[in-house]
Amino acid sequence: MTEPVHKSIVLFDVEGFGRRLGAEQSMIRRMLYSVVHDTMRAAQLEPTEYRTEDRGDAVLVIVSGNAPKPQLMRALLNETPTQLHHSNRLASAGTQVRLRVVLHAGEVGQDEQGTVGRDVVEAFRLLDTEELRAALRRTSEPSVLSVSEVIHRTVVQYGHPGIRPEHFHPFAATGKEGRLAGWFHDPARTYASDAAEVPGVGGPGGPGHPVGGSTTAAPDAPPEGTGMQQAPEIGHVGSGNFFFGSGPQSVQDVVGRDKNITYRGDR
Repeated sequence: MTEPVHKSIVLFDVEGFGRRLGAEQSMIRRMLYSVVHDTMRAAQLEPTEYRTEDRGDAVLVIVSGNAPKPQLMRALLNETPTQLHHSNRLASAGTQVRLRVVLHAGEVGQDEQGTVGRDVVEAFRLLDTEELRAALRRTSEPSVLSVSEVIHRTVVQYGHPGIRPEHFHPFAATGKEGRLAGWFHDPARTYASDAAEVPGVGGPGGPGHPVGGSTTAAPDAPPEGTGMQQAPEIGHVGSGNFFFGSGPQSVQDVVGRDKNITYRGDR
């Protein structure tokens, strides 16, 4: 087995594949691989920067850790459904394809049989959740994307161009390894929270908190009658770089002067 290396992990899984006839399955698999390769090209990946492993009704794609994750995510959000729309228009009812897609990242090793690693197992756990299956059933789009908590924290929350954090909704997957947090993309609804919490884990996203709608409380105002004015809030400062999350920024403080400060830490 090779030493584990940090990679992006992508899964594409066909809805209802087992109900198709043998000839239909063969056509669906050809369409699936065509969509996978078109998506990787849209992410500006060279063939040497990713490799695929067959899973029957699914494809596992291991992507070089050097490939920008926002770029990969935009391709999954835009190119994948676009290619599916085009292919399904020309396909018979029995060979049309709808996909559940998962994006994760972590340490990946390889042995004689293929890819191994806990993070690969976690990606498959997210893929198999009823929440993701239900999200695909609800949408008229031919695909739905789910991301892991680490992708949400290091990519989605930064709001890179073409990626809107409010369109990602939390859920929890329960498997043999325990509870696993994930987020699925649904642009038909919005989700807002002060903290990225997941139902069943506690906090604003815990039980009783409606996924798809929460309010952000305003900062506490000074007591009435004190004559005090509330100082303007200094917002979160970060570099926007999803690898480091830190860097010098120029902000306006309450005195009115520009200062260079450095912020470190995750949101």
